Amino acid sequence: MMKLYKIAVRNIFRNKRRSLLSGSAIAIAGAAIVFLFGFFGGMLNDMQDNLWTYMTGAVRVRHADFDKYERLNPMHLAIDEYANVVAAIEADPAVIAVSPRIKFPGRVPIGGIGSDEKVNVLGMGVDFTREVDYQDFSATLVEGRLPESGSAEALVGYSLAEKLGVGLGGKFTVLSQSGSRGSNAFTFTVVGLMSYPIPGLERTTVQIPLDTAQRFLWLPDQAQEIVMKVDEAVASPVEVAERLAGTLKSGVPLSVKDYKESNGMATYIELAGTIYDIIAIIFFILASTVVINTTIMVIFERMREIGTLGAMGMTGKQLVKLFFYEALFISITGALAGILVGIGITAYLGAVGFSAMAKALDGMGSIGIGKVIYPVLNFRSTVLVFIYSVAVCAAATWWPSRRAAKITPVEALRHI
Repeated sequence: MMKLYKIAVRNIFRNKRRSLLSGSAIAIAGAAIVFLFGFFGGMLNDMQDNLWTYMTGAVRVRHADFDKYERLNPMHLAIDEYANVVAAIEADPAVIAVSPRIKFPGRVPIGGIGSDEKVNVLGMGVDFTREVDYQDFSATLVEGRLPESGSAEALVGYSLAEKLGVGLGGKFTVLSQSGSRGSNAFTFTVVGLMSYPIPGLERTTVQIPLDTAQRFLWLPDQAQEIVMKVDEAVASPVEVAERLAGTLKSGVPLSVKDYKESNGMATYIELAGTIYDIIAIIFFILASTVVINTTIMVIFERMREIGTLGAMGMTGKQLVKLFFYEALFISITGALAGILVGIGITAYLGAVGFSAMAKALDGMGSIGIGKVIYPVLNFRSTVLVFIYSVAVCAAATWWPSRRAAKITPVEALRHI
């Protein structure tokens, strides 16, 4: 007798429409899940990069009481002689970049200082000699140049510049609270326009030289915070934070936190991984129902064949194997096709970016998710998608195959 797997292959090609329906369902599910995992991986990478670069750093050092009074804008709670702290941080083997900063809220009068119309801004004083190794200005500085140290020059987000009505060479005045709990005003000249990955930053952010911020806010030789990036192959942010918390010394008490402690919303993204795993399983279960339905239809469509095979001596066990082989071959082919399509879509969008959800993600800037996501392929998850799709879809044929095996030749031949 012809081998069962050869009969299974013949049956698959004999009814191409049925086979194509089953294989397409598996392929679509596989492609969708590969892209889903790629999109999720890209979102995690984007969130981490934005948090580390613009918000909390991988690890952030502040005055111990700053977080407690942050809503009150406690500019006076700064780190004295921050250069010594920076030097100690740079000595850690896992730290790859350090940025001392001063962040301050401000208001910009439109039409002059006496104007009633004002625009809220978020100022950030940075040491540009260090910041070129910390921020990727080649991707975000789209026009102009970086401010010079000690100057009254500024980088402004594109959207904010439009709101202020200024361009390169334009001037604007910022009103802010100083470190002495008073208020001060400072006029800046726009020398660069920025396109930030997070829309909220582009609408509000002004970057100025750190020494200018110290002078403007009356914080001589002080920094409000020190953020850093770490090499996770050497040590995790948690390990670095714990290590620095025990070694950093300053004239004020310090608080050292990793980015998940500093921004609690970051932890919720990791929890989404479990949810995506569940969604993947649901997709495959839905795909397997198509296989079950088509296999059940096969039982009634192929009664004569089943009766003939039974009359020729094929046992129930062999019939189960026959239907199992058919579903297995279809699921392998469909899963492989889906994986390849999913890899192609993910690789393409990983190169050009995926901005279709920009508006939906706009409100998620507080956790660092940008307006453009670059999906990333994950070899492990892609292999698991293939294994799951084949295993689930093949296993889903067990019940209908068992039902086919119980049909006697006499019963089957009545349908001839």
